[in-house]
Amino acid sequence: MFERGSPAAGDHKRRRNEARRSREDGSRNVFDSALLQQISLWRRKAIIWTPHRSFVAAGKQGNKLQSSLSAWNSTRSFSATVNTFAKNFPERVSGTRREGMVDKMLHRTSFSLKSDLGVTVADGSDDAFVLVVLNYNVPKFVPVLWNQARLRICADGGANRIYDEIPALLPEEDADSVRERYKPDVIKGDLDSIRPAVRDFYLSLGTVVIDESEDQDTTDFEKCIAYIKDVDSNTAPRKVVVVGALGGRFDHVLAHINVLYKYPRLRITLLSDDSLLYLLPQGFSHEIRINCAVEGPHCGLIPFGTSSESTTTTGLRWNLNESGMAFGSLISTSNLLDDDVVTVVSDSPLIWTIAIRQSGEDICPT
Repeated sequence: MFERGSPAAGDHKRRRNEARRSREDGSRNVFDSALLQQISLWRRKAIIWTPHRSFVAAGKQGNKLQSSLSAWNSTRSFSATVNTFAKNFPERVSGTRREGMVDKMLHRTSFSLKSDLGVTVADGSDDAFVLVVLNYNVPKFVPVLWNQARLRICADGGANRIYDEIPALLPEEDADSVRERYKPDVIKGDLDSIRPAVRDFYLSLGTVVIDESEDQDTTDFEKCIAYIKDVDSNTAPRKVVVVGALGGRFDHVLAHINVLYKYPRLRITLLSDDSLLYLLPQGFSHEIRINCAVEGPHCGLIPFGTSSESTTTTGLRWNLNESGMAFGSLISTSNLLDDDVVTVVSDSPLIWTIAIRQSGEDICPT
């Protein structure tokens, strides 16, 4: 023990304080770096650093970011602050994003809806897709998509739709010949909707029919997605185009959109005669390349299921600039394309939706 007031006691206290400050500075630097990256990720316009380690981010502040700053400034406690930071931004401490960077996710509608273009997609191509048919009205362009798809799957009653409705879309051809030509590769589900005669017809043509009636915890759509993931277990996820998902019972539509959120890394597009939609997962800078022969000009961004505190876009007539969106407040509907490339950065997952072009004119915004 040192005698109080002695030079040795003073030196010991000074060394102890210097060691404590060194540890805190090192810890603060770790937090400072992560916080600066988070602010940069949200495209803050400026960051002001003061001697008191206060942060002032120009522009709008998110509540979660503000609470992390408050914890730092009020307590000067690294442990309290990092706990708040980890709670607010779990993806930053779990390492799911690359440090200091935002991964870009590219989106493009690679299929054609015009029968006279003769588009084919090679296996292994980035544009290869699986066509899934659900149990609702078949869009008029399904015969065109059918010829481009790499694999064709009907979810239970979707087989009835192909059997009944595709011949009606090709009235000048013999119905039985059409049914034989538009044969699904796989029919999967609990098989409570498919008619026995339809099932037997496709079985006779070699279609694989998978009965999962014992599984009542997942929808027929989810069963089809599980099949696709199993087929592609050793390869990169392929794109999935789904028809029959929009329209009909609203609870079914919600269940279909829920699948997008359950499989955010699988590129699933829900498609109808009037529009298409897909998920923009959070944690990415999204670049949407518009296929003017298929889509536009009306579009929207929907914060489905959770609010967005900061969304920024380019390429739209009415762009968002670090704008908040939520049901009961602002959502972006009836927007218009202003460019053939749209970019979106958001702190939350969003649904991107765009109209199917009805006029047939291949006109992109200039």
